[in-house]
Amino acid sequence: MTDETRIALKNYDNLVRSRGLDDVELDWDTDTLIYGDGGALIDTLLDPGFTGVS
Repeated sequence: MTDETRIALKNYDNLVRSRGLDDVELDWDTDTLIYGDGGALIDTLLDPGFTGVS
């Protein structure tokens, strides 16, 4: 597994655990990560500090 994949999975896991599965969604058609009242580009999951995990 690459470091990028590991970081993305850890960030996604942290979002789901902290917000709940009903509040986190991946919109593949728009490459958007939707959570809360907003969202971010899916690529944001690759940022080591996005959710505070690395």
